[in-house]
Amino acid sequence: MSKNQPKELYETVIKNGYCVGCGACAALEGSPFKMGMNKLGQYEAEINDNSIIVKSSSSVEEVCPFSSKSLTEDELGKNLFETSCEYDSKVGYYQKSYAGYVKEGSFREKGSSGGFGTWVLHELLNSGKVDYVVNVQPSLQGVNNSAPQLFTYTVCRSIEEIQIGSKSRYYPVELSEVMNQIRSQPGKYAVIGLPCFVKSRRLLQRKDAVLSERIKFCIGLVCGHLKSARYAQSLAWQSGIEPLKLESIDFRVKSPSEAANRYSTSVVANNNKKVVPTHQLFGTDWGMGAFKYKACDFCDDVFAETADLVLGDAWLPQYVQDGEGTNILILRNQEIHQLMINAKNQGRLMLDELSIKQAITSQDAGLRHRKIALSYRWSVEQQKKVWVPSKRVKPNSIIRSSYERKRQDLRMKLRELSHSSFQRALDANDLNVYIDSMTPVYREYKSIKGSYWERGHGFFKRVISFLRRKLFK
Repeated sequence: MSKNQPKELYETVIKNGYCVGCGACAALEGSPFKMGMNKLGQYEAEINDNSIIVKSSSSVEEVCPFSSKSLTEDELGKNLFETSCEYDSKVGYYQKSYAGYVKEGSFREKGSSGGFGTWVLHELLNSGKVDYVVNVQPSLQGVNNSAPQLFTYTVCRSIEEIQIGSKSRYYPVELSEVMNQIRSQPGKYAVIGLPCFVKSRRLLQRKDAVLSERIKFCIGLVCGHLKSARYAQSLAWQSGIEPLKLESIDFRVKSPSEAANRYSTSVVANNNKKVVPTHQLFGTDWGMGAFKYKACDFCDDVFAETADLVLGDAWLPQYVQDGEGTNILILRNQEIHQLMINAKNQGRLMLDELSIKQAITSQDAGLRHRKIALSYRWSVEQQKKVWVPSKRVKPNSIIRSSYERKRQDLRMKLRELSHSSFQRALDANDLNVYIDSMTPVYREYKSIKGSYWERGHGFFKRVISFLRRKLFK
């Protein structure tokens, strides 16, 4: 490893705010980096010791998912899946796509959606395909910025341990420590995570023979963006729990009698538990991007394109009204696919096969933001004459709709303002400092309406499509 590589990674990715805190650079053996929580409640790589003698020949830049010197999702996916999958530019490689839920046990009941995340890990362990499962679990070990670190990656050795890791965690974690555990404990592993984290593991496996041999399956989650620890604290504070005393949080408490997207948030401190409908809490509109990592605005991977299986919420009209939850699934691995087919035939799963177009539609908003509008955000950064990571889209300052340009500008402003205003609120011990700062910008963001044609474009397209079917069937 060149002596300049830590400096290069710092001067490009870290200094410019693109570190997503995955911990890949710190996971390399002999790495000069360590992971720490910054003042915004985000994991960030730090140079551990400038004088360290690095024995590894691997490059820290080549394992960073936002470095311009690492492979893209397309390049990794081609190597992993090209021989057995088809390709689509919005989802990457795929074999089949489904919507469904787990019928057996309490997987669906205890999960955020259809229960597949925990079920797949359980099935891989139970079938002997892996010896260990790595997922994100609650943890009150360790303290950062006078507040407990609520979640951490954990190695699971039993079905009971896997169940503890069910549910969505909109909270920062890092993987360097658990990668060291995998190195020290022989066996076969399955690991779950967000798209950038799965990409990090794939990049690490290319540099580390031990990790390559032991990590057998990577499960991915459909991702909107990663939140800082301040997001959880903001929800707790609004619910009547002091932010730095928050002990545990459940971001998605189901309401089976309502639609799947009408869930609640549960927070606990000192045996005081509060459950509040999430839509009543400020900052939970995912589109506004409160407490989002800057890196997430420069990521073009929604469907975890380097994962063997990716799963998320089936935000489609035929499923969203079921408050118990339904998953969307995209399969890229034949072994996992066969496990699911066998379980379906045994009556243990409900699976509806979907076209890849339907799967894409289920995440339409996220794809527009990450695959299309990214070109505009990239061009905005380039105009500042600062370093910007290479992505698969090209910078383009011309967005046809002036309304969409304004929407993107306000989203970037809301992202930045959420971090700074919440810190001021903590310093002043006054939640209203955060809410009063954000509210005018959020109102402006929500007031954006396109022209008559822009607002009706989707409607007109449907009418034209309907007429074509009737006239030319």
